[in-house]
Amino acid sequence: IKAHQLSWHSDLSVALEKAKTEKKNIFIDFTGYTCVNCRWMEKNIFSHPDVIKLFKNKFVLVQLFTDGGEKAAENQQIQISRFQTVALPLYVILDANDNVLAKHTGIIEPAEKFLQFLN
Repeated sequence: IKAHQLSWHSDLSVALEKAKTEKKNIFIDFTGYTCVNCRWMEKNIFSHPDVIKLFKNKFVLVQLFTDGGEKAAENQQIQISRFQTVALPLYVILDANDNVLAKHTGIIEPAEKFLQFLN
C-alpha cells in the first residue's frame, strides 16, 4: 500500500523481521476502509514533510485493515487481544523485539503533536 510515497507492509511478522534487520522501530496503523478519521490522518498528518521523513528514516510501516480485506478478522483479533480496543485509528509503536513503546487511539493533531508521539 502506498500512501505519500511511503512503503506500507500488510503483515506484522514480515515487518518485525525487517525491523530487526534494519534496526528500526515499527509503526502500526490499525485502520479501516470506512474510517473517516483514518483518512483524515493520512491526508493531513501523514503527508507532513517531517512525518514522512521520520517514517522513512526511523520506522518500518505496517497498515492493518480491520474492516475489510482477506486479513481483516486476523488484524482485528491482533488489535483486540493485544491492545484491548477496536477503536480506529489505533497507532502503535513497537521496537524490533515486539515490545510496545507507545500507543494512541484516534486523531493526533497538529503534526507537531504526532511527531512528539513518534519520538
